[in-house]
Amino acid sequence: MESIDNIRISLSEIDVLLDYASQNIGTISKYQLFNKVSIVLLSTKLEVFIEEFLEEHTLRALKGHTNKTIPNQLKDRYFDRAVDLISKERSRNKKNTLLTSLLTLYGNNEQSIDGIKNISPSTKFNYGKHGQTEIEELFKRHGLESFIINEETQKCLRLMNSLIAIRNHVIHQDASPSLKHLTVDEHQKNIQKFIQLIENDINSNKSVYYNE
Repeated sequence: MESIDNIRISLSEIDVLLDYASQNIGTISKYQLFNKVSIVLLSTKLEVFIEEFLEEHTLRALKGHTNKTIPNQLKDRYFDRAVDLISKERSRNKKNTLLTSLLTLYGNNEQSIDGIKNISPSTKFNYGKHGQTEIEELFKRHGLESFIINEETQKCLRLMNSLIAIRNHVIHQDASPSLKHLTVDEHQKNIQKFIQLIENDINSNKSVYYNE
């Protein structure tokens, strides 16, 4: 998938920063600067990747499935999203558009659902929330619960919590003076493992996720 290819290429920027950091271990101000920049950039890349992957995953699922083949668990998520949007929408025309998508999803005759993106669950992080719980919820609402609760995946998420905590110290307190470039490298490798786990999972479950 394009989002997976893009993040793998994008992570090479972290390698550049780590290389500069390792060359400046003796100059503490430069060493700390490169490490802090790399940890903020790495965590940002992770969050952008998750949102882009879920968006791509959603479009691929809608293109491949019909209203009869889409998994019931995911169908329920679309229903909940539609109800929430309809209840908050004031425009009658927009309400009708949302209702039309809902009727497509639950129609008696089998039909394409690639036009109901407007009632798909959000692929975005809630403002200010980026930890393990939020990541898990994002994946669950898009039919990827079995992947995200897998123990290997959970190990990656627990280490991501540490990454996000360090990032928050850097952003909000300009802290983490003891941060080492080897620590950043460890977090980068963890994200690479997470990406590989995602790729393995979607390749093994194409029929369920994408009706392919």
